Amino acid sequence: MTHRRTLLAALATTIMASGAWAQAPAFPSRAVTIVVPFPAGGITDTIARALAQKMGDTLGKPVIVDNKPGAGGQIAAAQVKQAEADGHTVYVAATEMFAINQNLFRKFSYDPLKDFAPVTSLIASPLVLVVPSNSPANSVAELVQLAKTRKDGLNFASQGMGSIGHLLGEVFRGKTGGTFQHVAYKGSAPALQDVMSGQVDMMFDPIISTGPLIAGKKLKPLAIAAAKRAVQMPDVPTLDELGIHGVDAGVWFGAVVKAGTPAPAIAKLNEAFLKALNEPDIQKRFADQGMQAFPSTSAQFGSFIQSEVSRWAPLIKASGATVD
Repeated sequence: MTHRRTLLAALATTIMASGAWAQAPAFPSRAVTIVVPFPAGGITDTIARALAQKMGDTLGKPVIVDNKPGAGGQIAAAQVKQAEADGHTVYVAATEMFAINQNLFRKFSYDPLKDFAPVTSLIASPLVLVVPSNSPANSVAELVQLAKTRKDGLNFASQGMGSIGHLLGEVFRGKTGGTFQHVAYKGSAPALQDVMSGQVDMMFDPIISTGPLIAGKKLKPLAIAAAKRAVQMPDVPTLDELGIHGVDAGVWFGAVVKAGTPAPAIAKLNEAFLKALNEPDIQKRFADQGMQAFPSTSAQFGSFIQSEVSRWAPLIKASGATVD
């Protein structure tokens, strides 16, 4: 009798559980919000809005973009961390937010590897070494020679202390042995302005922002900091080709959700993002802006983030850069 009661109790529990599962709302059950850690109108915002429109058709629910800039991505991250872990709130991660800032800020409010679950990588854009259009250096070899022979060497601009441009410049200095002084700015725009005017000698910045300026002859590209040449600039060599190895970096963007989000929701988001990325008009639009679709599985993106954190952490420590 006791055995029979146990079986009946187990059966009832199973029926109740299966009933609850059957009644659980399918994902998505409402609008999906993509939280962007940058202001409207920027490149990250452009990426999110282009994909959101396509994703809404796939998911059958509206996909809304919500801009929450500031604090190195921490404001946007907090919004996603405080949301339900159900897949309806997505964070657009970027190189600095997920691979650099946690080792740069003295106080940082989230752990990219523990607080979030990867969905997919989205877009990548290599960095290009640019100099003023009237620079006497017409090659990397000439640039390095100037840095070694000028009394005070050369200076290089970056998007900010501890930014990817700063770190890559430090690596470049170490690899070449030239004298390069770092000049930090608040973002790419003011830094590029001073490079164009000749106030600063060089800068590493993504093709996304330098491409139009190079096309307009306002900047001169000397090398691509990537494993292979950029489609947009096939005549510009990579630093690796020039014998300067290990100076290889780019900006990337990806989608993550709060840790604990059910796997089926992550899978549906991954499917929607990848379908949008594969649309010919989306690929052309991104390519025209110096970006390349960079889709992946959730697991692949998770491994990629881990490798990026491991890669940048010692470089940040060596640079001595910190942000309060």
